[in-house]
Amino acid sequence: MSALDETGSQPEGKWLRRSLWALIVLAPLTLLEISYDSVKELVRGNDLWPRDVAASQTVTFGGSNWQFASLKTVDGVKAGSLPAGSVPVIARFLVEVGNPDLQNLWLGCSIKLVDANGRSWLPASVPGMPYPADGIKTCSSAAFSGAESGARMVIEENFLVPQDVAAEVRPTLGLGSERPYYLRFAVPN
Repeated sequence: MSALDETGSQPEGKWLRRSLWALIVLAPLTLLEISYDSVKELVRGNDLWPRDVAASQTVTFGGSNWQFASLKTVDGVKAGSLPAGSVPVIARFLVEVGNPDLQNLWLGCSIKLVDANGRSWLPASVPGMPYPADGIKTCSSAAFSGAESGARMVIEENFLVPQDVAAEVRPTLGLGSERPYYLRFAVPN
């Protein structure tokens, strides 16, 4: 091996080491850049961090004042129309509209019931449930109702939950304008 070969290979080895170090740094940064929008959308689209609300407390959320009114099981629904071991439940909220831009503030409105183990139930169409009284809305229909500032609304959602957890479920409320935060209401005794 000549002296020329030795000096020629030294810079080549130095650049190889630099390239490997650059790869170790740049590969994770590239993955972070590629996944950033997906992670941001995941956080914006899910209810991740709860804000606990005491029983009968009114809280401003999504530009309106929300108060959890009641969670009641429904008797008298024809037994054959329900799955075995389930019970229909109605969650009721009282809302005073603050900012009337409900279509944007309440986009993706999600009322759920959760138990102590973290299981959740979404609103369901329950056969045999009584129709709500005039003026009672669901969260989605209220968002598109065109309500003015200061309007008061009653919002109800129907659920079908297992009978053994019906007494311990708590309602939650998530709104697109407030995510990743959501409200978790205490049930009055």
